[in-house]
Amino acid sequence: MINFAGFGQRMETDMYKKQMILQRIVCMAVLIASALVFVYSLGLMTDLYDNKLNYYAEDYNNPMVAGSEIYYDMQGFNQALTVVGIVLILLAAAQFLFQNHVRRKYYIANYVTVGLNTVAAVAASAWGLIKVFTYKDQYLTELDFEGLKAMSEIFKFSYTESTFWFDISIFVFGVLMVVTVANVINLLWKMSLMKAEQKLIEAGKEGKAA
Repeated sequence: MINFAGFGQRMETDMYKKQMILQRIVCMAVLIASALVFVYSLGLMTDLYDNKLNYYAEDYNNPMVAGSEIYYDMQGFNQALTVVGIVLILLAAAQFLFQNHVRRKYYIANYVTVGLNTVAAVAASAWGLIKVFTYKDQYLTELDFEGLKAMSEIFKFSYTESTFWFDISIFVFGVLMVVTVANVINLLWKMSLMKAEQKLIEAGKEGKAA
């Protein structure tokens, strides 16, 4: 006679093993994606600084090159983004602190940490992308590139029209959102397996009682 209860338990154990492999990968991926946001914040102003916009806009109200004041306009956002990156890293680390990556069963703290990481990632991505592309539009429409190029030739400064650091934000926050979705999927899978395991345990108790 086929032991369906035993077969079900083996299947459940196999699924748990696969899910726990995923949860370790996901927790590490969330930490890496959070660190990526932090690193991005450190590089965001690179081209603006290399173009010496800080020098041209020393007199903010009367800059040497029109539009170069964007360098100072972005300072507050850049600093805030760095703080956001640090917060994301701390929240991602909290998942390791409460052992989200190794627990067979999740408890309240595990649900809370996943929830906080999800909310923070969505909010950071929406805010970050809106702000970055607002500044990109300002950069492209207000900066006098002809004047900037002429000044760079006079002072022997570097010159670029690159929008790389604006555009790469799509990749940075895209990665953050992908791993966040994976984190939520992992949580839902974990909850499903916990529920199925509980049913098997209850079925086993009823079988013994009978």
